[in-house]
Amino acid sequence: MTVTLAPLTEAQRAVIRERLSRTGRAQVDGILAEGDAVALHQAAAGAEYNVVTRRGTGHVDLPAAWLASLSPEQRMGLGQAVQVSARDDFQYLYDNHPIYDLVETDQAAPAWRDLVAFLNGEAFLAQMRDLTGEPRIALADAQLTRFRPGHFLTEHDDHAEGKTRFFAYVLNLTPAWRIEWGGLLAFHGADGNVAEAFTPRFNTLNLLKVPSPHSVTQVALSAGAERLSVTGWLRAK
Repeated sequence: MTVTLAPLTEAQRAVIRERLSRTGRAQVDGILAEGDAVALHQAAAGAEYNVVTRRGTGHVDLPAAWLASLSPEQRMGLGQAVQVSARDDFQYLYDNHPIYDLVETDQAAPAWRDLVAFLNGEAFLAQMRDLTGEPRIALADAQLTRFRPGHFLTEHDDHAEGKTRFFAYVLNLTPAWRIEWGGLLAFHGADGNVAEAFTPRFNTLNLLKVPSPHSVTQVALSAGAERLSVTGWLRAK
């Protein structure tokens, strides 16, 4: 599939540049041609996911087939252990489809192969350099994420030793989302309050400067949709 940027006026670009310069975060509404965003949502809804979390101090991938083999009691115990560990430590629980890694090993579905090519094409990277004012952006990695009821991501700042991450991005692919469903990208203020929070609006690209303390609030049990997005970092090669 072809993925195309929707046009931005110079006035829109100026507003985004000013906001990123002032706060380190901004949203680009209607980032893609509408039909392309709809097609990506359909691909995301039909993708196969692993569950990802942390155990001890390391990342853990839990294959869907393995989880399906557990008894209801075992799955409940695993979920409770993850929730308990989130009280005091960095923790997360969500579904992941590693599209960038699959492209690198020539195992990605055509939709994700085309999306990764778009994200690393000159049109998108040039726009990101223009909006952020960071001329060293040369690569965008990517993962497809799905947050279902109970899923969350606790406070972190996206800094990773040895990786030159300039900005994180979130391309939101859920057609409709209500604030009370949770799953908000929350920015943590120095005063202990939420400085700001972004709703995962459809076809909106969220940008945040690295490092920036933030979290994804837990998706409510009453949520009427799954929070689908492509996330990654704008980096140096």
